[in-house]
Amino acid sequence: MRFSHRLILLWLAHAKLAKKKTGATRKHSRCRKDFFRSLSIEERRQRYRKIPRCALIPLKLSPWRKLLESRNDQAYITMMGFDCESFRKILQKFAPIFSTHTPFDRSGMIVEIGRDDNRGRKREVQPVDCLGLVLVWTRTRGPLNVLQLVFGLTYTNLSVYLRFGIRIIVETFHDDPLAQVSIPSTEKINEYKAAFGARHSLLNDCWATMDGLKLYLQQSGNFEIQERFYNGWTHDHYVTSVFCFCPDGTIPIAFFNVPGSVHDSQVADLGGIYEKLEKVYATTGGKCCVDSAFGGVQRDFLLKSGQDILGSAAPTRQEQILEHQLRRQTTSARQTAEWGMLSIQTSFPRVKDRFIYEERGERRIVMKMFVLLYNMRARMVGINQIRNTYMPHLNRNANEDIRL
Repeated sequence: MRFSHRLILLWLAHAKLAKKKTGATRKHSRCRKDFFRSLSIEERRQRYRKIPRCALIPLKLSPWRKLLESRNDQAYITMMGFDCESFRKILQKFAPIFSTHTPFDRSGMIVEIGRDDNRGRKREVQPVDCLGLVLVWTRTRGPLNVLQLVFGLTYTNLSVYLRFGIRIIVETFHDDPLAQVSIPSTEKINEYKAAFGARHSLLNDCWATMDGLKLYLQQSGNFEIQERFYNGWTHDHYVTSVFCFCPDGTIPIAFFNVPGSVHDSQVADLGGIYEKLEKVYATTGGKCCVDSAFGGVQRDFLLKSGQDILGSAAPTRQEQILEHQLRRQTTSARQTAEWGMLSIQTSFPRVKDRFIYEERGERRIVMKMFVLLYNMRARMVGINQIRNTYMPHLNRNANEDIRL
């Protein structure tokens, strides 16, 4: 009773301290707003972190248009992650929605442009500019000031077109075969099992690997909300995601934007990942390779590295050797999930920035776009460590891939 009573007192003291901190944060925010209001217009402008129009070159003379006209694969991949042919293919599906919709509506929503709708002069920003803005944004980090110089756009316009382009990509490609996140066919799964078996002779029934990814999140001013996203092991705030990876580098199953306090195994359970993997196992016999953190209960459709696979009470010498080899191969195969997580972060450095805390659903839309672009990049460009290691026969000229 004494120990329990002491815990209750500690918890109450901690909650009271957190409430004081939250109140202090709100008070500090109010003080900053009051100070800003007391400044003159000129003093406010000096504190804006935006580049004005007078310091920008026109869009048609911008470095972005120079890069676009170069038609150089190396430049395209460096700045956007896609080569010329891949970019052209994406633009063909992106442009129709851009041309028939506008984000400049009084309601603040993205609306369709009517035939008799008169919205002033023609937009200077073309579909190719908006798509390029989104892709270059994913390949950079930090504030948008540098993108203002690259595209020659004011901060407000750039922000609006960035938000517009992200939603067009999600709307256009969430069901597209090149980008969609879906469980492959039985023939494909058998092909993936053969790819794993060719490299790991004892893993003929493995078709995918799985792991969790934590991305940094800005702290909320509310203590109760902060607690949901706080990870006590690393002492920071995150959003957690779980991804499965196939030997060709693509993501067939994903669940993301979960508070960072939730364990990876719980994320897989909440997102229905275990159910999907069990269905695949029931129909094809394919298993997913994971680390020991996933599933405290034994599941037939999971291959966990480091576990007692044979389960014999008194294994023979031959069984011990076999189990040791199986453990080593399972651990080696699970490394593909680490490669996949690294590929997401290196292909799109923007995900390593700390996400701004908001409750409008913006973060989930952005994360979904990253997953769709990752799948497109793996299928269309082919610069992927998993694919190059397990399925090298898929490495071919990018132009040939696009024509398929």
